Amino acid sequence: MANRTVTLYIDDTSLRLMVTQGRQIKEWAESPLKPGLIEDNVILDEVEITDRIKQLFEVQKVESKKIVLGISGIRCLTRPIVFPRLPKEMLDEAVRREAQRVLPVSLEEIYLSWQTIPAAAEQTQVFIVGIPRKTADALFRVLQNAGLKVGFMEIKPLILAGIVKDTTAIMIDVQPTEFDTVLLVDGIPRPVRSTRFASGTLSSSEKLSTIKSELTRSLAYYNTNNPEKPLNAGVPVYISGDLTDEIELYQSLSVELGHPVLPLPSPLECPEGLDPSRYMANIALAFHEISPKEKGVATAITLNAVPAVYQTKAVSLTNVLPLPAAVVTVGLIFFLVMFARSVASDITSINTKLTSTNQLFQQRQEQRQEMEGTVAALQKKISAITASSVGLTSVLGVLETQATATNLDLAAAMGSLPQNVNLGSISYVASVLTITGKSPSEKQVLSYITQLDNSGRFANIVITDMTRDANDEINFTLVGTGQTQGIGASNMAIALGSLPAGVNLNNVTSDKGTLVIDGVAPNADKVFAYLRALEASDKFTEITITSMTKTLEGNTNFALFLR
Repeated sequence: MANRTVTLYIDDTSLRLMVTQGRQIKEWAESPLKPGLIEDNVILDEVEITDRIKQLFEVQKVESKKIVLGISGIRCLTRPIVFPRLPKEMLDEAVRREAQRVLPVSLEEIYLSWQTIPAAAEQTQVFIVGIPRKTADALFRVLQNAGLKVGFMEIKPLILAGIVKDTTAIMIDVQPTEFDTVLLVDGIPRPVRSTRFASGTLSSSEKLSTIKSELTRSLAYYNTNNPEKPLNAGVPVYISGDLTDEIELYQSLSVELGHPVLPLPSPLECPEGLDPSRYMANIALAFHEISPKEKGVATAITLNAVPAVYQTKAVSLTNVLPLPAAVVTVGLIFFLVMFARSVASDITSINTKLTSTNQLFQQRQEQRQEMEGTVAALQKKISAITASSVGLTSVLGVLETQATATNLDLAAAMGSLPQNVNLGSISYVASVLTITGKSPSEKQVLSYITQLDNSGRFANIVITDMTRDANDEINFTLVGTGQTQGIGASNMAIALGSLPAGVNLNNVTSDKGTLVIDGVAPNADKVFAYLRALEASDKFTEITITSMTKTLEGNTNFALFLR
């Protein structure tokens, strides 16, 4: 039937199908999935999922093969990027270069999509979405095997943000194994988070506690970095998904956050028997297909995340040329060939003269380039000598200042030592103080930290290791940064302050604007959580996992390189 839209939403737990016509919902159905078929947004059993999709379409008697697709946001990346005003022909290359710099993965591992969004004068702003190739490739193989074609695709948090009518709002969607949080500011999502719950058996109150912690961190981060325009208490929070019907829970969330919390309303007419919160992703996908003039939504994000390799290719005109046009084309080609032969001898003569002239010109060019290179080399040497003379004086002053600060910091570290606490070693490199020692009790260690903090010499002190040995003594390791720190020490404070619960550091080294961190975590997810926190700080241009291994005890040893 004309004007019908078929939407399909896929995540780890279910397939959800919906057919709409305009603003009316005609059909809907869900096929639950057992664990192991799809994990972390990657289809593992492609044959089973293909069969389940075919069965879902057959049972609902849906004949259309063109669909609008939504997927979970797990492991997908989003970010707005601002450039100086750029011409359109330069924008694609600029976006790819900047995405490679700011995203925590290589562009070879993701399919990158982007669109321009409103920006201030003299600026160009784009919004990027990165979908792991492993996720997209398996998904499109399944859809092709099921006989389906995807006209539009988007990740769930962005498509849900598309039905919020407020230009500035907070959106939360809760599913059985994951939840999304979106801060929508002036129609632009910043940031977008898709997070897995620690367990699939959490109660509603436990899920709410996890959501509150994540949202509190996101709000604090945004308000800290945007003090000129914070998200105040009047900004509404819209909830969809599993917690929508639990009024008492999201009312308590409203009290704790200080924001009004409301269910996300459906923009389409919902028939009796349909739970709109369960199918909100499908509803948002169908709403996207409605004419923009009819929608009146606030978000500026409308990009299609279907990778270019899977988009429908336009039919070449030469493949549909009628026979008469083909005959005319052959005749023209014949005429051109004969004409080319008639002037070939003239071209040969002219080329001979051009060759001689070009050789002489090339000789002159080589001589000129050689002279320019010699002059440039001499100018470079003169500039280097001048810079060295000025720089040496500056370096001597900096070294003297740093030496004084280092002596005062070490004196404070020794002078704050409580009785019965013995130090094993003190390392002080690039304003980073590392202390190891033994203590009869945790209380004495905490007293030592308090004394160090009261000395006023240290900006941040963290316990990276504290264990009890066979003699019932406490072995401890402390890492701190000096108040006289430079830029690198500021980054050190971010690295130490972003540690998730349960993650311990064995060693932290700072050198020439880089940090090398060795530590141990209960599992790999904790390491990835630490990486996300570091990335969210926007303090590092490069974050690399140099090693990550699992121990016999089940823990995960890891090493990071930060720049």
